Amino acid sequence: MEKTTFVKSLDENVIQFIELVKDLSKDEFEVNINNKWSAGQDLMHLIKVLQIVNIGFSLPKPILRVLFGINKKDSRSFEHLQQMYKNALEGGAKAPTIYIPTPVSYTEKDNLIQKYESLNQSFINKLNNHTPFELDSYRLPHPILGKITLRELANFTSFHTSHHFELLKSKLAHLNHH
Repeated sequence: MEKTTFVKSLDENVIQFIELVKDLSKDEFEVNINNKWSAGQDLMHLIKVLQIVNIGFSLPKPILRVLFGINKKDSRSFEHLQQMYKNALEGGAKAPTIYIPTPVSYTEKDNLIQKYESLNQSFINKLNNHTPFELDSYRLPHPILGKITLRELANFTSFHTSHHFELLKSKLAHLNHH
């Protein structure tokens, strides 16, 4: 996937998630639906992910090389990574503690949405400052997928956002039918 394409898809997925969250009522935002995270917690989880991803993308390249080696193969496709992630989740993989959100209050909603938007913008700027070669050469560790290239991590971040959008949409549909 070309850089401009995945930056666009990342941005669209974030906008779509924000559109879903921004008009939620207090109950819809705070309630844990079916013992799953609330909408607020989904939002906080995505913020935590972007915070860490942004740090990873800011590390000096020599440090990345020393810590995680250089990728010698092609980056795996969006679809391939998506399948790996789905398989891992079906196999019981869970978010590491660092990414698990505590309860989130409705009063925090607008601030969190702004924070999420600005973290996403920051991530897009970082992506745009990387050459295709850098995106395919440098790697970062992923808690479920292992060492992945920066391009793979950008693709992951995009479909991970969309995954949470779909989860939240079905949780809200469930909530509003009771």
